[in-house]
Amino acid sequence: MADKIEKVDNATTKSKRVTVRLPRLPGQNAEQVEFFSVNGMNYRIKRGETVEIPEEVAEVIRNAEKAEEYAMNYVEKLDKAKKDKEKELGL
Repeated sequence: MADKIEKVDNATTKSKRVTVRLPRLPGQNAEQVEFFSVNGMNYRIKRGETVEIPEEVAEVIRNAEKAEEYAMNYVEKLDKAKKDKEKELGL
């Protein structure tokens, strides 16, 4: 599993490691490698591959997923409010 994650710099970390798998993105032009930087350590993780990463990197991934979910819900809420207002105004 270690060959599927690439540390961009040469520093090492001794923190607890967890196993993760980032889903592949659809489309042939979609970027299939994700870059993460935590505490001065840089990582490139290939999507669709199971890798072991430090716990703090997994936390960054979880937080990013939560933020994306929050943003999508917010956009959907705004879209619904816009449609409701248009309907109210007869547009």
